[in-house]
Amino acid sequence: MMTSRLPSCFGLRFYAKRAATIRAKPSKLASSVGIGAKRSKKTVKKKGKEVDIFNYGKYVGLKERDPGSETKGKELLDKLSSFDQLKILPEVRNSIKNIIKDETLSKKAKESEDVIPSPIQLIAMKKLSRTLMDPKLQHHAIAAETGSGKTMAYLIPLFDYLKRQETEFPEDWEFMQDKAIIRSVIFLPTHELVDQVYNTVKKTENDLKFHVYKWDSGTKYPEIVEKLKNRIDILITTPAKLLNLFNIRMISRADRLLSEVKFVVLDEADTLLDKSWVEDTHRAIRSLPNTNHLLFCSATIPNDFNDTLERLFPNTIPITTPRLHKLPKSVDFKIIDSSINPFKGSKIKALAQTLYAIANDSSEPGFEKRCIVFTNEKKDVPYIVEKLKVTYGHDCIGLTSNDSVEERLEKIHDFITPPKPITMKKETPKIENEDSVEVEGSNITIGDFSSKTSVKNSNSESSLKVLVSTDLMARGLNFQGVRNLVLYDVPQTSIDLIHRVGRTARMQQRGRVFMITDKKTKSWAKALPKVIKKNMTLK
Repeated sequence: MMTSRLPSCFGLRFYAKRAATIRAKPSKLASSVGIGAKRSKKTVKKKGKEVDIFNYGKYVGLKERDPGSETKGKELLDKLSSFDQLKILPEVRNSIKNIIKDETLSKKAKESEDVIPSPIQLIAMKKLSRTLMDPKLQHHAIAAETGSGKTMAYLIPLFDYLKRQETEFPEDWEFMQDKAIIRSVIFLPTHELVDQVYNTVKKTENDLKFHVYKWDSGTKYPEIVEKLKNRIDILITTPAKLLNLFNIRMISRADRLLSEVKFVVLDEADTLLDKSWVEDTHRAIRSLPNTNHLLFCSATIPNDFNDTLERLFPNTIPITTPRLHKLPKSVDFKIIDSSINPFKGSKIKALAQTLYAIANDSSEPGFEKRCIVFTNEKKDVPYIVEKLKVTYGHDCIGLTSNDSVEERLEKIHDFITPPKPITMKKETPKIENEDSVEVEGSNITIGDFSSKTSVKNSNSESSLKVLVSTDLMARGLNFQGVRNLVLYDVPQTSIDLIHRVGRTARMQQRGRVFMITDKKTKSWAKALPKVIKKNMTLK
């Protein structure tokens, strides 16, 4: 049977001994994105060309990329363009193509005979396939821009690894296929993400015959115990849930159930390894002693995350794309200045009119529109929702950490599913006594109105649905068909900015972002439209 023991780097004594040495030398991941930062615009020379780096936010939060890594990524992508060029088992390749085609919103992609992989899918599988079945412990960090297909970038090697175990080691497979074991684990930080990834992975149950199971907040102990009587090929859960295996009295030897786990993924790894999560996450990893592959996956490489990888997993090999830490090229970024007339400093008026303009423009004809509004503070969500609903007549809901998992899943349902066609003409809120005023640098037409403006509502449902939330909903969730996003507050860091903006313009779809500013807004925030236009890297 294939076995692989973790080296001493998983022991606490090793960390203590290595602390001084690790601090003294940069990690491989750090070198892939550069070290050192200044609080100003910076230009890096790369093979005679100048590459702009923009320092966004109150403090530098992202590691700077090594100029050479972008060149290597581009050179590899120049040679690869198809799944057929990758070392993937035919049944896995077909399954992957079917899943991608099923989940895409692009009509052209659905009707196409072939499926084109994204850059991170090509780069990740090309690099991982070289040593995929090597029994030694391997650490890799997959980092790519938001909405780039990172989930499939780690699922492809995972699926291929599991099927190769079955075909290349038939004696081992015959022994384990009817055993009560877990073969791989995908860790995620929230139950919404657990549900999202599970809905994708379970599509392999028919063609690849994988036994897939999610352990989320609604799972009762008797249910998980019953499920563990048979083989689980892919378990999708949180680190805390996995650790609960050792607290269930009906399970006498949790260590035996986990002894055959060979492939482990940490999705949204920068969250799972931050200060509030790292203890549980590290304990969960250490409970899987025979791991062969440990993959970290993230849309950003924050300084703290890089430092944690350097300290705990110093042998991690980076896999990144040329567009890491860049905002999507397909996003149309607009600034709405609430300090000018007719708003006179009222951000809520600017927000209400922005939503009114979105609802009434000619985009997304025939389909119900969706818009996400992000705010920095949880306490502001109820206020914004009440104002939008009561004063301005918008179809709006709010979501915070006070909501239960079940409530959150219900609230986000219309935003993570494909847009619904409009079967009847819908009326949107009408604002009386409008004086059209065009805001410079924006495609929004503003009406002159006060907080007491009368709103005419019809009994029909609005064609625009609005979700107001915080960063709770900014990580990893695939908001299908959300083409409009409003930043009610200016994100304080480049990390927050990238993740919030990344909820739209996903997988090369078009998207619009409207950021509301005021007199206190710093110049680095107002420069974002130019940052996108010039294809600058954020730091």
